[in-house]
Amino acid sequence: MTCSPLVALPCLVLACAPASAFIRNRTSAGLPTRRTDFADIHFQVNNQTIPGLTNASGGVIITSDSDPLGALQAAMDSWTNIPTSNVVFAALTTTPLESSQPDREQLITFLDTPGNRSIVGDAVAVTRTFTNSFGEITDTDILLSPALPFSTTLQTGTFDIQTVVAHELGHALGSSHSGLVAATMFFAVRRANNLQATLSVDDFAFATEVYPEAGAAAAFGSIAGSVSLTSGDAVRGALVAAVDPSTGTLLGSITASDGTFTISQVPPGRYFLYAEPADGPVEPNQLGSAGQGANTNFLTNVFGGVDSPTPIDVTAGAASTASLTVTPGNPPFNLRQGGAGPAGGAVPFGSGACVLSRGSSADLVLVGDGLDDQTITRDSISFFGAPIAIVGDIRRSVASGSNLPIIRITVQVATNAPLGLATALVRSSAGGAVYSGGIRIAPPIPSFTAAGIVNGASFAPGPAVPGEIVSLFGIGLGPAGGEVGALNPGTGRLNNSLAGVSVTFNGIRAPLFFASTGQINAQVPFEMASTSTANVVVNYQLATSPPVTIPIGSTQPGIFVRPGASQGIIQHQDGSLNTAANAVARGEAVVVYATGQGALEPALATGALASAAPLNGAVQTVTATIGGFPAEVLFGGMTPQFVGLLQVNVVVPPNAPIGPNVPVSINIGGVNSQPNVTLAVR
Repeated sequence: MTCSPLVALPCLVLACAPASAFIRNRTSAGLPTRRTDFADIHFQVNNQTIPGLTNASGGVIITSDSDPLGALQAAMDSWTNIPTSNVVFAALTTTPLESSQPDREQLITFLDTPGNRSIVGDAVAVTRTFTNSFGEITDTDILLSPALPFSTTLQTGTFDIQTVVAHELGHALGSSHSGLVAATMFFAVRRANNLQATLSVDDFAFATEVYPEAGAAAAFGSIAGSVSLTSGDAVRGALVAAVDPSTGTLLGSITASDGTFTISQVPPGRYFLYAEPADGPVEPNQLGSAGQGANTNFLTNVFGGVDSPTPIDVTAGAASTASLTVTPGNPPFNLRQGGAGPAGGAVPFGSGACVLSRGSSADLVLVGDGLDDQTITRDSISFFGAPIAIVGDIRRSVASGSNLPIIRITVQVATNAPLGLATALVRSSAGGAVYSGGIRIAPPIPSFTAAGIVNGASFAPGPAVPGEIVSLFGIGLGPAGGEVGALNPGTGRLNNSLAGVSVTFNGIRAPLFFASTGQINAQVPFEMASTSTANVVVNYQLATSPPVTIPIGSTQPGIFVRPGASQGIIQHQDGSLNTAANAVARGEAVVVYATGQGALEPALATGALASAAPLNGAVQTVTATIGGFPAEVLFGGMTPQFVGLLQVNVVVPPNAPIGPNVPVSINIGGVNSQPNVTLAVR
């Protein structure tokens, strides 16, 4: 086993004096910070933020195989796409600005300048948030360390750009650190790890509470109560969490000076509630002013008791109440670190969360004070939030360096485990201890082959083409029920993440039309025009496929057809669909819908809606035949206000055959569309 250290991600809130609180950052006067531009937040990134960026010493800041701008936009999109919040980050733009200043310009920079180094220090990144006397955020700058390496490909030793920036954007919205280990707003991040790039329900709850979508609050309930010692004294700074064991939903809070707490924006369900001290992995100094004066000298307890938890019912629009009594803990009993890896293999561990896959067997490592208690057996360990079974006996050792005791167990995750966060609970003669949200359940690794990536209209194999709509077929690619994509309100482009699914071509994210367990429909990024091959990777809820290499071509036209028929998706000039009962006359024009045209003039950004003026025409020559006879092409290019949809406007030749199934074909750049596509001619 090896220790995998984390590096802290601090936040600076600049008002009269820096101060922050759990969940919400606050000014020195105690006012919660909040953005007034939440519906249209404009960030600029320094224009030298490119792959291969180096620092003053020649060291790598951004690896050459990375897509930094895409990762930054993806981080912003993760907050924009919270359905119950009205936070919107606009499309990222570039700027020559290099350093953080209170200039009302929202800046992201990796540049190596003396000022940036001084501000960041030994952190991975720092967010400087300037506020006025009302707690309104007036300026936010995100500085990433020029002394550390970053990537978007999880290279060994690098920090994932999307993960780090998603965390910092949470600070830019007014969030402080979370007490849940797998939350994006957890105080630290591991190298070569993107687990926290995916926002947790706890992160959603913050954005929903502070920037709610109209009517969103009515869909949630809350849990309020207090934490006190057996003496009756209030416990300040206790970390409180509620977990729904059937869904993996996990949310947290912290007690005030009088021991009270409220967990808001709780989805309806049945929850276990527990309180733990902030004695690691999260400690008081990582919680800002909310951690000041925190009592860490007590043992974790669960509502109803660690041996027989009592569930709490939460309903929409209602407040549930529950209070916990905890026992002073001496000596301490606490879970500080965790890790997971192949059964019998090396297991890296540290203060961050670990990933277990549905249906998998793995070794889980727990590190902490008091785990050498011999009363702890396999029956002493259970899990909130997922059906995880322990296989065999526990194994004990000691962590090198810290001399903390270690427990190692082999676990089996149920195939139907919810894709959420799970908490490990260990009971001993001293009481209970939790690793709160320290486990994220992921699906099995997505599986597909190069032959499974086909033209989205014809389903024909062949090289993928920049701008083309493709269908990717495989196993375990996305949610079982399927999800339909949508335009991003901040960028106006088709989202490149959907229900936890993302697809990359050579590291560039592809816009997604649809995602399900067996099929993904996506647009091939236009950036692929400069290469002859692409490595395609599918990521679903942190389960990442191995790269699959496919050829890239210049054109590959395919005509959309009606399901189960040869009839093409072809419209008359009045917008009606061409059918046997609604045939087109010779000499009239029709619109043939297709995809796979390749380069455009003027060019379009990946995922962008096609323009109506000027029209985005295909660069390669477009021709057509109907019934084997050449047909005049009036226009061949993108359908305005659609993504990736090609339209070819053609005139039916005067000598075309008449009938319900007259063959139609288009040719772009010398490549024909699929055979056996027809239209009706009268």
